[in-house]
Amino acid sequence: MKRAFVYVTDEIGFELARHSAVSLALSQSEPCDIHIFCYQFSPRVPRRFSDAMADLRANLIFHDIGDTAVEEHQTHGHVTTPTLLKPLAVGKLVNDYDRIVYLDNDILVFDDFRIEKINFGRTPIAAVIDMDVSDTGWLRHSTGYRDVTGTSFLGGYFNAGVMVFESKNLDLKEISEKYADALDHHDIACRYKIDCTSIDQCALNVIFENNWTRLPASYNMQAGAKFTSEWKTTMVRHYCGARKFLPVSLFRNDGRDVRYLNRIRHAIGLPVTRYPFLYELPFQVNAVRKYRSDALIRRLLRALLARNLTATVLNEVWRPAQ
Repeated sequence: MKRAFVYVTDEIGFELARHSAVSLALSQSEPCDIHIFCYQFSPRVPRRFSDAMADLRANLIFHDIGDTAVEEHQTHGHVTTPTLLKPLAVGKLVNDYDRIVYLDNDILVFDDFRIEKINFGRTPIAAVIDMDVSDTGWLRHSTGYRDVTGTSFLGGYFNAGVMVFESKNLDLKEISEKYADALDHHDIACRYKIDCTSIDQCALNVIFENNWTRLPASYNMQAGAKFTSEWKTTMVRHYCGARKFLPVSLFRNDGRDVRYLNRIRHAIGLPVTRYPFLYELPFQVNAVRKYRSDALIRRLLRALLARNLTATVLNEVWRPAQ
């Protein structure tokens, strides 16, 4: 099976993408083709970075990317224009790869994705449900957040930070047309969220509504779960929101973060953070402080785990709701 990993970034996000790409190369059991699509800049690629990736059996390929019609749509906050170009980047690789993994640049990968084990059936995409349980982020259509026990339909809306595409199930022409239409409609009103700022994510959910394979939360453990037990051992940490894994910070990065980032930075010749163990205690203090307010995200994760345990597809991967 031929697979590709994809990032889309602007110049500001390139440093995060660089660290994320190294984490990916460190964690995969097989050689990686890593495609970095660069929006409105030409990257300066340090020799230590390219050498380290070669040593890790990662083949780095850089591309320019742009689409005037897509770029005209307004983005908000930490959601930047390059995020609108995800489908375009994936589409450029469909004819060359069996499976394509798109990753946001604010992600650290700790373990092997094992994407060859995902059973897509006829669905074109696999992803993890969105874990935004904030007051402004409630999904209008999903009772799975407010009542995560006793509901047969848990989360019909996925997070677009990690998406795995099955090339043979993709209709690029249809996706392009639907995506353009969904972006236009989102400029008027969002069908999923109140006060929505996730234009690309909502448009992708419109395209693949009820036609995606649900992955276990560990494939994309989002930052809302940062102070839960699941965050400690998850395969992927997604630092969605305004604050990322860099710069390293007390109360926000734990020892696992700092040790792994030190390994990444050592590989590419950058300064490391001293005494990683000192970051663990402040992080745990923060976890205790937030324990009561994180009750809902813990309930959601327990419900997801229970659903995984009863799944019959490849011991972890769920089928899409019909």
